[in-house]
Amino acid sequence: MGKSMEIIIAAAVMVGWVIVLVIGISPAWAKENRMIEIILDASGSMEGKLKTGESKLEAAKKAVQDLVKQLPPDTIFSFRAYGFQSTRDQKDCRDTRLLIPFSPLGENRQKLIDQLRLLKARGYTPITFVLTEVGKDFPAGFEGGKMIILVTDGKETCEGDPCALAKSLVKADSRLVVHTVGFGVDETTKQQLECIARGTGGKYFSAEDATALSQEMGKAVETVKTIVREEKGQGRLEVQGAALAGHRVTNAETGEKVASLSHTQSSVKLPAGLYNVTIGKAVWKSVEVMPNRTTILKPGFIKVEHASLAGHKILDAETGLEHGAVSSLQNNTALIPGEYWVLFGKIPWPVMIAAGQTTLLRPGLVHVPGAGIQGLKIRTAAGAMAGEVSQTKSTEPLPPGNYTIEMGGKKIPFVLKEGETSTFEKK
Repeated sequence: MGKSMEIIIAAAVMVGWVIVLVIGISPAWAKENRMIEIILDASGSMEGKLKTGESKLEAAKKAVQDLVKQLPPDTIFSFRAYGFQSTRDQKDCRDTRLLIPFSPLGENRQKLIDQLRLLKARGYTPITFVLTEVGKDFPAGFEGGKMIILVTDGKETCEGDPCALAKSLVKADSRLVVHTVGFGVDETTKQQLECIARGTGGKYFSAEDATALSQEMGKAVETVKTIVREEKGQGRLEVQGAALAGHRVTNAETGEKVASLSHTQSSVKLPAGLYNVTIGKAVWKSVEVMPNRTTILKPGFIKVEHASLAGHKILDAETGLEHGAVSSLQNNTALIPGEYWVLFGKIPWPVMIAAGQTTLLRPGLVHVPGAGIQGLKIRTAAGAMAGEVSQTKSTEPLPPGNYTIEMGGKKIPFVLKEGETSTFEKK
């Protein structure tokens, strides 16, 4: 392969499978001899708004509708969605359904459009399970190309590794290909989707708005499968800013522990392949080690000024699962890059964690000298309980916003600004 090269991963994994070498076009991929299945993400994160004010899901539904109107009526087509049947709170990792089985598009186009209109963004993103089910959607005995186009705005939120699963699918059926379309994704999600696509001989497409999504889906339909092979060898895995507590490294396909990385030993040599690495309470999935290269994971970090002694939980913005915490005793924690909520009591402060960077939150402080043993309640403008000050805790850190404090039988409204202190004298 030549001399060693260093590759920095800013978010999740390297593109490619191990090293993907294009060695030709599969002869099974003539347009007249293929089936196409669209998989649409309808998980809770697809409620997110675009700059136009339209939700991601509404834009995606329009893009699918535009695509099926353009395809020839004899296209053998099917449609599957996930994340639309259960709420996030149900944590349903089997939430997917084949809404339109394979048949000529001219026969099911209107039915598909009708099914699209019913979809609502609700649940989880079980990509690994969905891909497992998709393998059963194609009719037995079909000898042509099997194209899957996965449209999503998020990474895997359930058990399993979608890259490892994609690899096993292609080993079982060389005629299958997965193209992935990332819709307004963060860098971590992008790298996971690239890994899924490249590992099957497919391609990753990126879209930031509704127009681009429609165009990229059209390109995906026209993109044929490439034949790939893996290159063997060893590479190196490093965690930049590794924690003293350490990071467990496991083989993504077998689950076997292969190494531990920490502040004292932040890198290790490993056979080329896919690995999972723990970062705090979370798992960085599908980390790809490539021959004669160094894969560097760059977690982001978060600090909170004036963090409380009780601490502030850090939740994944899509799943609500706890990924870490900060407190006055431990005011710095590593996170996989992405979107989170930092809790102040029950009040979430949304934050984006960037790779290799430290994000500093500067909450406002509510201070009441001599608050009294009974305590004084602080509520949001909507009336939700936000915090409390008392004789034992006269200062409460909170996200900037509009609040009320209950004093002397009255609710006193006030505006709390980032990094500033609002002091109230008890009468």
